[in-house]
Amino acid sequence: MKKLLEEVSNEEAKKITLTLYIFNALFFTLFMLVRTSEMRVFEIGFFFELIFIIGIIRFYTRALKNKNYALWGFTLVMSIYIILRILHFTFINYNLLVLYIAFLAGVFLISLSYLMSSPLYFPRIQWWEYDFRYRGELKALASYMGEDVEVRLADLRRGCASILAFEHMDLGKEISIKVPFGKSEYFIKGRLKTAREDIPGRPIRYGIIIKFASPEQRKAHLELKKIWKLHKKANIRRKFADFKEASDRSGL
Repeated sequence: MKKLLEEVSNEEAKKITLTLYIFNALFFTLFMLVRTSEMRVFEIGFFFELIFIIGIIRFYTRALKNKNYALWGFTLVMSIYIILRILHFTFINYNLLVLYIAFLAGVFLISLSYLMSSPLYFPRIQWWEYDFRYRGELKALASYMGEDVEVRLADLRRGCASILAFEHMDLGKEISIKVPFGKSEYFIKGRLKTAREDIPGRPIRYGIIIKFASPEQRKAHLELKKIWKLHKKANIRRKFADFKEASDRSGL
């Protein structure tokens, strides 16, 4: 299950696809405008750069549609390309049309990055931290199909959540999550939207669209979100404190 499994939403898919196609058109138009403005269309370098531009657009489109982590590498390369063109045609060879297309391409690239950075697709998980004592997840208990499942709440942003669980759960099903913290308990109700298992034997990541039935639930959600952020920071500080203490002991 290395590829992301997703319960498809036609409205959301159309929005992402439309934004992607507009960006691809702007990015290719930017390349052609740069070359024509510099009068360097019929050079050998033009054809090599044309192949590069077409290739990166193709692979970027494939990575976005498959929700592959290579997406962020291509995003970085395209961002650098756009920024360099903006700087060049602002301070060296001023061209208002090129700048306009470059800024538009940048806006649509940022929009795509924002849409993809949702906990549904790419949750903020401390994948580099293998010691669960220092990871930012909160322990929780999920109620799914009448059964209780132990999970860890890994991300909580933008009306969505990401949990880690070893059990296989079907997409589209309703799920209820109880998050105990201190003397309080917080509840999340929603629908399973996405699932991804990057490494066999490791927990499966599920993306959840949260449903708010009342203003009180939204208020509790905001409080839980603050707790999640503070918990992550506290664990990072505790890790460095334990590391410093271990280093001081070994130096004695």
